[in-house]
Amino acid sequence: MSFKNYISKLVFCNGISNSFKTFTALIINSKRYSSRFKKNTLDLNNNETFVYHLKSGKNKFKFYLRTFKGDIDIFYEVFWRKTYDRHLSFLKKEPVIIVDLGAHIGMTSVYLALKYPHSKIYAIEASSENFELLKVNTEAFKNITCIHAAAYFEDGMINFGNNELSYNQMISENGDPVKALSIETLMRTHDLSHIDLIKIDIEGGETELLSRNNSWLKLVDHTIIEIHTPYTPSDLRDDIQPYGFEIKSEKDSVLFAAKK
Repeated sequence: MSFKNYISKLVFCNGISNSFKTFTALIINSKRYSSRFKKNTLDLNNNETFVYHLKSGKNKFKFYLRTFKGDIDIFYEVFWRKTYDRHLSFLKKEPVIIVDLGAHIGMTSVYLALKYPHSKIYAIEASSENFELLKVNTEAFKNITCIHAAAYFEDGMINFGNNELSYNQMISENGDPVKALSIETLMRTHDLSHIDLIKIDIEGGETELLSRNNSWLKLVDHTIIEIHTPYTPSDLRDDIQPYGFEIKSEKDSVLFAAKK
């Protein structure tokens, strides 16, 4: 990391920490994680977890992050690097209904709740371990509803998860059984007639979600999606164009599409 980025991270950690203890823990545990990650010595069975007391504007909240499972990486990606801000800048007004597919432990849902306090957010996460942290990390935000399920093209049961970093959990023959939930059922269950923004980061599951039984896309206005090989921007364009979508921005593997 360059000296400039290091200073930027220090300033960020100081600004978001609600106590000196949290600031210190963020710095120390970030270093502990990155050091082992670079040496490829992470123990993915190590569930060491710290609670960080955070603030944003007038909001105070707590976040539970596992030190050695990749949670810290996603925390910095969402809150420090603000990976979604470029895409969100295309929104003309605050979204009313937001769906977060692949909510992990709640970083994106909380970020969106802070940015859009009047939105209703549905956070869907398949991993049982991640879901337990998702619930406690979002409990201060009454506009977030947590749902334990895997977003899929049809309802049923699938096997999900393996011994990877916490944000790399995916559909797997060797995973644990979890409920599969279609977008149609999600909308019907929660009486949703329209989705203003749907964020999709489901580790390759987007291939089937967006190409099969995808008529629900006609009820969505905007999507932020992280795509994974072998799914390509061209594949995404082919799947969503019939429903009036146009890709507006692309950064790394994250794309933003909106209705024309």
